[in-house]
Amino acid sequence: MAVQDRTALILYGSETGNAQDMAEELGRLCQRLHFANHVQELDAVDLNALLQYRFVVFVISTTGQGDMPHNALAFWKKLLRKKLPPGCLSTLKYTTFGLGDSTYFKFNWAARKLNRRLEQLGATTFIDGFEADEQFPDGIDGSFVRWAEGLYNHLLQTDPPPNGLEPIPDDVILPARWSLRKALESSSVLNGNVDPVLSGPPPDQLLPIPGCWTATMVDNVRVTPASHWQDVRLVSFDIPRKEGQQLRCHPGDCLTIYPKNFPEDAQKLITLMAWDDIADKPFDLSTCDSLPQGLHANQKCTLRELLINNIDITSIPRRSFLKGMSYFSTNPDHKERLLEFTQTEFLDEYFDYATRPRRSILEVLEEFSSVKLPAERLLDIFPLIRGRDFSIANGGEQLNHPSQEGVTRVELLIALVKYRTILRKPRQGLCSRYLDNLPQASTLCVTHKPVLTPIHGVQNAQRPLVAIATGTGLAPIRALIQERRTHPSPGPTLLFFGNRNRDADYFFGDEWDAAVRDGDLDVFLAFSRDQRTKVYVQDLLRQESKRLEGIIFRNGIFSVCGGSTKMADAAKTAVFDPFTEGADDEDGRKKVLSSLTWWQEIW
Repeated sequence: MAVQDRTALILYGSETGNAQDMAEELGRLCQRLHFANHVQELDAVDLNALLQYRFVVFVISTTGQGDMPHNALAFWKKLLRKKLPPGCLSTLKYTTFGLGDSTYFKFNWAARKLNRRLEQLGATTFIDGFEADEQFPDGIDGSFVRWAEGLYNHLLQTDPPPNGLEPIPDDVILPARWSLRKALESSSVLNGNVDPVLSGPPPDQLLPIPGCWTATMVDNVRVTPASHWQDVRLVSFDIPRKEGQQLRCHPGDCLTIYPKNFPEDAQKLITLMAWDDIADKPFDLSTCDSLPQGLHANQKCTLRELLINNIDITSIPRRSFLKGMSYFSTNPDHKERLLEFTQTEFLDEYFDYATRPRRSILEVLEEFSSVKLPAERLLDIFPLIRGRDFSIANGGEQLNHPSQEGVTRVELLIALVKYRTILRKPRQGLCSRYLDNLPQASTLCVTHKPVLTPIHGVQNAQRPLVAIATGTGLAPIRALIQERRTHPSPGPTLLFFGNRNRDADYFFGDEWDAAVRDGDLDVFLAFSRDQRTKVYVQDLLRQESKRLEGIIFRNGIFSVCGGSTKMADAAKTAVFDPFTEGADDEDGRKKVLSSLTWWQEIW
């Protein structure tokens, strides 16, 4: 099979979108060196296609308990086929950039497993890969910037542009990968304008999301007092059968919600960019040569509808977005400042300007008022709204609708994101604002994301469980405990739960108290602000070290869930250190810990 001349393939396995964003950036890097390139998710590629390219770059995140991302599972399954001969990928030249978090047991395992399997099949690296860590001082983004710079320099030196061509300089804009030009031109043959929605919550419009279920919101109840600093909701959805099949959920599964922008924010952007004349003219997306992966839009739509339903105008701008802005600035000072944010030596300034104060794309465009982005570049420059994953908070029989057969009742425990930045500006998360204003009985499209490393089921229910949770991390724990209680003779279950105040933050307290009275559960509570000396879950874990030691030797399951990597690290230390400290067979005990089921979900 002939290798395509100077054509690169950049593949991503992405759970939250970071790996996809980086893959797109690498595609632009290759463009500047005059490589033709294709950027695709891993599941979209056949193994034979890998051999057709000059080189392949894998950008892959690790999810769950050392698992491949959901959009890489089919590719990984193909790669593991036993009938593949050892040297079948001997002509493949590749490299990998892994995204991971060292607070997890299986740090960057997706990249490591991929590298190992590619080597077994004869592939060789053309440049050293990299394992980025969320815990690095400058995060994964800082590592990526430096690694990508090294990749650029390596390619420039070893495979320079042909025929005396020079690399396309940074101050020259690249052709659009996805252009709306043909669609906008098609608007002239479609009749009239669509009446715009200018205020209020986003319109109740179902989007064509692959594999989606239609859900009706039946409850949105605040479970913290109105006077409390945090607004936590128990949001319930009813999801009927689809094509005769009922939605089946298990503990650890997520429901993915696709939020929308508010009409007034869309109008603000339309005014800033001077798009009023074209905002409500219908056009046909099918006339476009290509569209980005993850764009869930009706073919017949308007620019305003795309802005409300699909374009993430409230997210923190990535460096690539600021670079895109710079090409359309008519103010030299604005252009210079925007370009500084994109340069490696100014990473700290980018962090202080964008990430630390959590400036939104809309705010940045307001500040750099000389920038007028052309509407045809909308999909090429702006990020898409991605679905938000929420752990399902109910399990077992609680997933069945109380009166309607075939309807699944899904509950989510959601802390609405509301805060003030260092700029003293109020902030509200895109999905939080969407859910907060969603009218009762609204219907929306949701998708179901199954857990990749399960700890539920009859056999697991017979093993002891130590569940460790803080805040809304209690959601998947509750689903697991509810499911375990439906099985005969479940193993001992211990719940260590931490939050600030018992009166305000003891989620599902009545439920836990009833389970304790029934003898099905032991509960250990750490409410840090209810006494002068702060108490945390790790303190309670140390107090119960002898009991936990017995559970470790009985092949127990440890599950830790919450919104803090510090808590996860502290919990692991509080369990592991007492188990090995001062033991006669310390090496043997460390070996026991290495095979312990430690299931972690931190966000």
